[in-house]
Amino acid sequence: MAGKFWPVLFGAAAIYNFMAGLPPVLIPAMSAANPGLAPYAPEHVIIAQISGLLICTFGIGYAMVAFGSPGSRQIVTLGLIGKLSLCVLLAVHLMQGPVPRPMLIATAGDLLFSIAFIVWLVRNRPVPAPSPA
Repeated sequence: MAGKFWPVLFGAAAIYNFMAGLPPVLIPAMSAANPGLAPYAPEHVIIAQISGLLICTFGIGYAMVAFGSPGSRQIVTLGLIGKLSLCVLLAVHLMQGPVPRPMLIATAGDLLFSIAFIVWLVRNRPVPAPSPA
C-alpha cells in the first residue's frame, strides 16, 4: 500500500465502523434513539449488540488493512460485500417507505467507502505468477 492516503482511508473506515458499532454494544438504548428507531424490547437488545459486534469486527479488519496486513485484499473484498449489501438493504427499505435520516447519512458514508474500496481493489490487483518455462 504505497503512500499515506490508503492507510489513512482504511484507518478512517475502522474509526467509522467503531463509531457505528460500539454504541449498540455498550448503550443499545441510545443506539436506537439516535437514528430515530423505536426502543428495543429487552429481549431484542442482544440483536443490537450482536450487530454492533459485527460492525466492530469489520472495523478491526479495516485497521488491519491500514497497518498492511498480508490478507488485506480479502479483508477489503469482504468489507466491500458488507458495505454494498447494507446499501442494497437500505434501498429495499426506502422502496417500502421512509427510513430515518441518520441511517441514510450513515449508509451514504458506507457507499463512499465502497467506492474507495473498489478503487483500492482495482489498483492493487495481484500480480500473476510467471508461467513455468
